[in-house]
Amino acid sequence: MSYYVLKKKDSKWLSVAAEINKADWKAAKYLAKKMKNYDFKEWEGLVISENNDQIVGFCSFVLKDIVDLAYSPYIAIVYVDPTFRGKGISKELVEIAEQQLITEGFQDVYIVTQHVGLYEKWGYSQIDEAEDKFGRSMRVLEKNFNTISVVE
Repeated sequence: MSYYVLKKKDSKWLSVAAEINKADWKAAKYLAKKMKNYDFKEWEGLVISENNDQIVGFCSFVLKDIVDLAYSPYIAIVYVDPTFRGKGISKELVEIAEQQLITEGFQDVYIVTQHVGLYEKWGYSQIDEAEDKFGRSMRVLEKNFNTISVVE
């Protein structure tokens, strides 16, 4: 399994967007469309997981997510292909995204989710609830990097 960070200036940006668009998940298609439109700030990007040159997982790190709240930045659209789940890939994706955000100078990170228990295992705590732009009730989780040790 290999992991890499991808930003909009990367030569693989559009080909990765096309691959992400093939995932059977509406959020993946939304992400692929954002990528095709280059709707990312310079520091925003994705973490990609590959197995034998096949994308098996991804997540984004972005200024705003699908809720209209003042929190920022977010780790969003965490996805692992069903045949690769249970192998710690989503945890690795999130940890790499966290490191990217620390490098960009952020001290807190947020995740919007309906999942209960997954992100809490990795140091996240629920701080809010909000309706997303699709009308769903979502949990807003936060992790503060000042309270964790960061490996350089």
